[in-house]
Amino acid sequence: MDYGELYELIQVARGIEPAEFVLKNAEIVNVFTGAFETVDIAIHRGVIAGVGRYKGSYERDVSRSIIIPGFIDAHMHIETSMLRPEELAIELIKHGTTTCIADPHEIANIAGITGINYLLRATRDVPIDFFFMAPSSVPSVSPDIETTGAGISKDEIAMLLSDPAFIGLGEVMDVSGIMAGRPSVLEKILVAQHDIIDGHAPELKGKRLNAYLITGPTSDHETAELAEGLEKIGKGMFLLVRESSVAKNLDKLLPAANYMAARNMALVTDGLSLTDVIEHGHIDSIVRKAIVKGADIRLVLQMVSINPSQHYGLHDRGAIVPGRIADLLILEDLTEVYIRTVVKNGVIIYDVGQDFQYVQEYKPPVSLENSILTSKVKPDDFALTAKRKRVRAIKIVPDEVVTGEEVVATPTVNGMIVSDRRADLLKIAVVNRYSHEVKLFVGLVKGFGLHSGAIASSVAHDAHNIVVVGVEDEDIAMAVNTVIDMQGGLVVVDNGEVLASLPLRIAGLMSEEEGKEVYNKLKALQQVAKELGTKPSDPFMALSFITLATVPKLKITDKGLVDVSIGELVNLFV
Repeated sequence: MDYGELYELIQVARGIEPAEFVLKNAEIVNVFTGAFETVDIAIHRGVIAGVGRYKGSYERDVSRSIIIPGFIDAHMHIETSMLRPEELAIELIKHGTTTCIADPHEIANIAGITGINYLLRATRDVPIDFFFMAPSSVPSVSPDIETTGAGISKDEIAMLLSDPAFIGLGEVMDVSGIMAGRPSVLEKILVAQHDIIDGHAPELKGKRLNAYLITGPTSDHETAELAEGLEKIGKGMFLLVRESSVAKNLDKLLPAANYMAARNMALVTDGLSLTDVIEHGHIDSIVRKAIVKGADIRLVLQMVSINPSQHYGLHDRGAIVPGRIADLLILEDLTEVYIRTVVKNGVIIYDVGQDFQYVQEYKPPVSLENSILTSKVKPDDFALTAKRKRVRAIKIVPDEVVTGEEVVATPTVNGMIVSDRRADLLKIAVVNRYSHEVKLFVGLVKGFGLHSGAIASSVAHDAHNIVVVGVEDEDIAMAVNTVIDMQGGLVVVDNGEVLASLPLRIAGLMSEEEGKEVYNKLKALQQVAKELGTKPSDPFMALSFITLATVPKLKITDKGLVDVSIGELVNLFV
């Protein structure tokens, strides 16, 4: 903004000159005071010039509506939607999300700076604002535990933080590395010591939490219990209350939102599947849930507007006050969060029932479209000799990214380990996608429910190797080979037949298709997986987190079983 533009805004704010656009008779929610106020909102050059009584070149009477700030998602991953950023932006704007703070460590684990630059460029011209956190945990665990496609060095973090689009350091996952004082971990944190640092501290408490906080993380989105959340808030952390497609923490953490603690809280998605976004919503869905649970509407609105804007230093948005960007939601009903109109940067960008304007696609680099390097697998690759009578099995915890560990009798036939459908004990394997040679590890999972066939995916946090669960080795191999043929994606196989699939050609994480087509294919995948007996509400999301070797307790990677509580590989056999 130059001198002339600033002087012009001053005259509009004083009421001497008309604003470009005025929302007349608006009932607004003041997120600073909690008051409901009836005012005119004067918008000029994309900025709220004033609230009070104003005249404009264009005026719109909104006397039967309630106006609130545009929603801010303070922690999310673009890649989880499986959409190109351009397609994702179209879906999110319909639900009132006008700002997202994204951590690109999913694509960074695959393609490093090349992947990050793709997201940065693809979000540049979309109708919502994306800010990024420089990924601290690429790789998220030691190379001895998991194979990734790339790493992000401390020098690359420094480079990213010099870009205004990057507002801090992404979630610091390597808790064991911090406790051990590992230089590779601490040096990355020191690069960002004057920036916002996101945490990732599941089940951390007491002196270990104290030690973690000393290094600089100021937020956490991995909290599942109220007492843990209150301790973190009490020690100065900004609590990101996650309600994702898998981990649903709102029920347990919302009671923390009293008139003192709520200002240090935000509601975030972390990872929502496209089906959830289209069928239920985005941040608006979490707001609705919180209101239904009896939370004060004013506190809830603070948690999706002014709270994240202040914590992350985005002081140009998050409230309906003079000088802020005019990101506004015009609601027909506050408690139902029924969004009629979205105003972005002072322009009406979406009205309910109208088709959204086309967003031009940014073509990803060729390397991102050819990122699955492994050779084809054979059924024999998944054969496993029974060495002992008892084995460790990963136990799925419904609606959580955490998993349990259960020691079970080894299911065998002729000395070979097999799936035991009666005990809901299935083979699970992770195939290294980054090696031209076939490298994999086979284990067992309990609680998935599949009674026939196999499902496979190239979305497997955080390294995104190929993960597969199934009953028979032939179907397991076919599912993996189908993912390889697609250069990434999701598939359901049964009796040697592909029942449904979704190619994810961009880094094996995102589709090149339009949102509606991706949604239809996801629904088909979920339906056929359910018909084959899967128990998780979203089996592919559940499958993707069984490999997350930074969240307790027992996980699986291409290198073996990981006991996350000690940060080490453990033997399958007990």
